[in-house]
Amino acid sequence: STPRAGEGSPGPVARSQLDTGAPVAGVANDCAPGVGPHDVGASEQLSKDGSRLHVTVGGRFVTLVRWKGELHAIDSICFHAGGPLGVGDIEDVNGKPCLLCPWHYYQVDIATGDKYYQKINFEEGKMKKGEWCSNGIKQRVHYVAEHGGRVMLTLRLDGTIESDKYAHNAQCGERMNGRDSSSTRSQQSVGGDGKLPGGRVFASRRGGGIGPYGLGPAR
Repeated sequence: STPRAGEGSPGPVARSQLDTGAPVAGVANDCAPGVGPHDVGASEQLSKDGSRLHVTVGGRFVTLVRWKGELHAIDSICFHAGGPLGVGDIEDVNGKPCLLCPWHYYQVDIATGDKYYQKINFEEGKMKKGEWCSNGIKQRVHYVAEHGGRVMLTLRLDGTIESDKYAHNAQCGERMNGRDSSSTRSQQSVGGDGKLPGGRVFASRRGGGIGPYGLGPAR
């Protein structure tokens, strides 16, 4: 998946290799040194819709997601409060695939990094759901491609995106090793912007795929 220009778009691979983020020989590298591309795993690890892989490259926590045949890469840690966005459910929000942060129900587009909310209109003294809007790009997305059966990740680091402040935070990253629970999801029923959660959940990480940081299938 390709981010918008100017915006922040096991075999297994050893953890130490992911942390050093060594570029892969034989693959074109036309970006800044250390940015990539990096071999982060086998394509078969992301063969099913909804499957995902969580990696660290250069200390940055990144989640790769397969959705409707396309691969996407997005910062794992939520821009808002450092929550485990990468393990959230995938929702359809007005036709756009979004990760739902389990902490505050923020809905973030896996392709662009936009954070969406639904307007609430008052008509005849009653609240009614309005149109979906974007708060802008809040989560950094990255370039990802497949080459010879391997998944190649290139970090997109141009400009400043809000998710940068948590992207290398080890304590926040370790939360990705946890499992979603009803107590976690019920901490707050609306996002920090006061907007009600919405969208239809049509894929859950509990349905399969790769578990956080090579720990096996999510449960």
